[in-house]
Amino acid sequence: MRNRLVGGLVTAGLVLAAGIATAPTASAQASQYCGYTSAQPTLRYGNTGDAVKQLQCELNHVTYSSWNSSLDEDGVWGSATDSAVWRFQRCTGLSQDGVVGPMTWDKVNGWVLTHGSINC
Repeated sequence: MRNRLVGGLVTAGLVLAAGIATAPTASAQASQYCGYTSAQPTLRYGNTGDAVKQLQCELNHVTYSSWNSSLDEDGVWGSATDSAVWRFQRCTGLSQDGVVGPMTWDKVNGWVLTHGSINC
């Protein structure tokens, strides 16, 4: 009886672990929302490429209705993207440094998936 109980608990643990290991992360889910890339490198003013397009798309999703503006999803981090990043960081309580690193990516991804539009 004890062996069956232990075996059942081990099996249940493996099933749970497999489910947790295969659950998509917030960044993967958010990248699917916009579809430009799943890469989330550290970004700053002057950067270009698909990761910047992804950021612009996600910022558009969480800010458009409350800020009444949208970023061109052109993959070029210019003054409009820079302003949106600084404002997003301020509105969500992040340190304002104008750099999109892991903490800002996590916050943007979270807003895309759970909060919808930011009201700030």
